[in-house]
Amino acid sequence: MAHAHAAALEAAFGEAEPDHFAWQTRARVVAEQERELCERAFSPLGQRVLDLGCGEGATLFHLGGPAGAVGVDLFPKKIAFAAQVLPQCRFLAASVYELPFARGEFDHLLVRDLIHHLQEPERFVDECARVLAPGGRVDVLEPCRYNPLIALHAVLNEAERGELRSTPHFLRTLLARRFALRLTQRYQPLPLHRLVFHPRLGRPAWAESRWVRRSVLALERGAGHLLPRLAWAYVHVRAEAT
Repeated sequence: MAHAHAAALEAAFGEAEPDHFAWQTRARVVAEQERELCERAFSPLGQRVLDLGCGEGATLFHLGGPAGAVGVDLFPKKIAFAAQVLPQCRFLAASVYELPFARGEFDHLLVRDLIHHLQEPERFVDECARVLAPGGRVDVLEPCRYNPLIALHAVLNEAERGELRSTPHFLRTLLARRFALRLTQRYQPLPLHRLVFHPRLGRPAWAESRWVRRSVLALERGAGHLLPRLAWAYVHVRAEAT
């Protein structure tokens, strides 16, 4: 079962995706929304930062590419790409279940869109507790299953099926095993921009139209008044090592 899961992850995420990185970091509207999301969830940064499941490095990019920050991902091709675009950071290919770091080596862990892919999230949290220094902070940002766009994404994409277990309660309970919970936030009620300006599902060029940009963002603001916060697309849980 574990081997089959690893093979599925490799098939879905094993290759570097330069085009996806460019969309996240340079595409109009999408890049601005991504930057705001990262800054709200992860700022202020600690002195010794570790980005777990860093992919191509988009999160660290949006946070200014902090010099000395470390990124870890399971897939070497993603790590090689991240090292090229963020040479001031350090990147390593490793399993998040067996991190190649000393106890208490970091004071800030960034975890974005990772936990819903893990078969053993409790084991991951134990490893986070090992490498995080006393008083250090862990910020988790995950999609929320109660959001209609997230639920549809999970149903249509087998590699994202873990999003269906991703709820505020699940994440808080998971982190509370080893950390003191500090806050829970919800962001982006209905991120339509990720569909409308998506390279395959929509048209990135539509973002060049001021009318389309304003219309999409107005619809998203309207969704914020209609959808309960429990159903907003992203859950941010901040916790601290005691």
